[in-house]
Amino acid sequence: MLWESIDHAIALTDRFGFTDAEHAGAWLAETLRIDWDRRLQCCDRLVISASNLLAWLTVDDEFIIAKCSVDRARFSQLAQSDAVVAWLDSECVPVASPVAARDGRLRVERERFSLGLYPVVEGDLLDVGDAEQVAAAGRVLATLHNALAVYPLSFGDGGNRADQQLVHGDFRSANVLQVNGRITAIVDFDEVTYQSKIQDLAKAVVLLGTRYHDWAPTSLQTREEFVRAYGDVAPLTDRQCDELYRAITKVLSHFGWT
Repeated sequence: MLWESIDHAIALTDRFGFTDAEHAGAWLAETLRIDWDRRLQCCDRLVISASNLLAWLTVDDEFIIAKCSVDRARFSQLAQSDAVVAWLDSECVPVASPVAARDGRLRVERERFSLGLYPVVEGDLLDVGDAEQVAAAGRVLATLHNALAVYPLSFGDGGNRADQQLVHGDFRSANVLQVNGRITAIVDFDEVTYQSKIQDLAKAVVLLGTRYHDWAPTSLQTREEFVRAYGDVAPLTDRQCDELYRAITKVLSHFGWT
């Protein structure tokens, strides 16, 4: 279990219909063979996060992550999110681009699942105690925002305000990988949505250090370092800075940290 305190075996059966890990591995092997024409050599680890089942796999001597969702109401958005990630990869934004199935689809719906495959990217989770990593994260979020502002395809309802654009929606330590201070990948685009980039930045500023348990706000110094680095790539106007301050206060208040 990624963050829940319940029995993993029960969750594997109740949520995903697998009797055990071996059953899940056999289903993955068959799906990879049919839809990707790939050979599963080993299922190294299964992790459950709400309605998602993540599997770390060795496939044709490559390390792959399979992400299986049973939340049918989100299948369309997940497919659109993978299209966003593939496009970001083409724009040289550091992401784990989905591995296309044999028919070109980025996600496959099979039985009760929507399934995507992604390469395992080298890197450790972002450490907000390291000022170099914090600055790198600020710059890469600005790069991501700049890219998403001109995303050429349709996504959901397309937003309904002039200040809205596509944003990541969950930019924090658990979703940012780095090696020696260099960001190697932004992952988990499940929460991509239309929103003000200032709102997305404010959420990231406060929650940057959070992973899976024991959430806490970043320090004032970390926030300042992060925003300063963001501004090096995407300068903020005085009006946006005022909006950001108010938005940060709201995020802190939402989590009871004021």
